[in-house]
Amino acid sequence: MSQGARRRRTLTFLRDSFFGLLALLFMLPLLWTVLGSFRKVADLRMHPWSLPESLDLSNYVAAFEGHIGLYLLNSTLVTIVSVLIIIALSAPAAYAFARLRFTGSSLLLGFIMTGLLIPAHAVLIPLYHINAALGVGDYLAIIGPYVAFGLPLSVLLLRAYFVGIPEELMEAATLDGAGHLRILWSVFMPVARPAVATVAIFQAAWIWNELPFAMVFVAGSGHYTLPIGLLNFQGEHIANWGAILAGVTVSVIPLMVLYLVFQKHIIRGLTAGAVK
Repeated sequence: MSQGARRRRTLTFLRDSFFGLLALLFMLPLLWTVLGSFRKVADLRMHPWSLPESLDLSNYVAAFEGHIGLYLLNSTLVTIVSVLIIIALSAPAAYAFARLRFTGSSLLLGFIMTGLLIPAHAVLIPLYHINAALGVGDYLAIIGPYVAFGLPLSVLLLRAYFVGIPEELMEAATLDGAGHLRILWSVFMPVARPAVATVAIFQAAWIWNELPFAMVFVAGSGHYTLPIGLLNFQGEHIANWGAILAGVTVSVIPLMVLYLVFQKHIIRGLTAGAVK
């Protein structure tokens, strides 16, 4: 083996070791949470960093007795509906900005992108008064802000992918008599699956874990989402950390599964346009 090949092999080993160590470092909080969810509360308080001697499912029993299943269902419903609306609204907008030429398109796109600069929770109080005036609460009160603040990033990502789709596909569909909506949903959306998966994961992760909007706008305990529901395991003077860790573990599983299923699409969506 030549000296250059040995050097490249050594550099590759060092790079892989570094990123492996970095990944392990980022995974430590999650690993501690999962392991802690199988330990008794007393043992968790006395020895928080030790490994569990046996798998104890009492924390998961307490979590489901505390209605974690209902909170999981509510979060799933809110997340799915919000993400579907975001994709349904952002895809036509991204198509228009990527393929259509109309007066003021750049100005309008810049106006939409300013939504990325507005802190979502800076409008919490105005939205609270608007919802109170309209008599809107619970699911509708939080889905609206989720969709509004999810649109700018979604339009940006989808537009970047639509720009890279070959012009010939659009021309062929136009020759077949397809209109813009038909071209979008029958040609662009199937090709742009990586970008759509990326948008879905990004928005789902934010909506799934969002707390302030849900805490302020959701009044009925039967409509609590997971972040609010986990607060119920914490009292004024004491917290059931075992049940909290079990609830956090349960709440992480859906997003982990979603990411693993669409991992290849997400990577392709994030790297779209990086290499020409």
